[in-house]
Amino acid sequence: MSTTTPYRSRYPQLAAMAGDRPLADVELTIGFERPTYHGHTELTVRPGVIDEAAIELYGYSQCHILARSMHRRTRWSFGVVELVDSRRWAHLGVLTPAGHFLDIEGVRPVDQVVAEFLLRHSLRVRIRPIYTLDDVFTVIGGREEMRQIWIDGSDIDPLSAEVADIFADLLLAQADAVEAVSV
Repeated sequence: MSTTTPYRSRYPQLAAMAGDRPLADVELTIGFERPTYHGHTELTVRPGVIDEAAIELYGYSQCHILARSMHRRTRWSFGVVELVDSRRWAHLGVLTPAGHFLDIEGVRPVDQVVAEFLLRHSLRVRIRPIYTLDDVFTVIGGREEMRQIWIDGSDIDPLSAEVADIFADLLLAQADAVEAVSV
């Protein structure tokens, strides 16, 4: 019996690692130069499985990579969560056509995300739309010589890109379902 799904061809490196197993059975340990918000220096994630490790990875460390993947698939604007007092960015997701915020925790009303930041982190934030990868680079910062590789994605190794793409595909499917119901 084959466990191949129609989507395996989108993720060739992960499919090769998985062999006959489902992609969600692959465990990938990701190390960080700088600890995540909660102090993790490595996390083990399973592609497409939204659990504590995935939320830590894409909610508190690599949100910009997931947001870029979702944006590249949909061209939806980015939603930058920024501190009200300083305009420093705190998180990045995308904004759906209906105006909801989408990140690793799923699709939610913008007001709910703002309230969650206040409750969880005691941070007063707002969410502002940003439309291009170039503008996102300006917001998140970095050395100017890194701008083009951020925009074209060559700063992300292909395996990490595939992992982000699987989560993006899953989240976008969930967002489509929510958006269809809310219309």
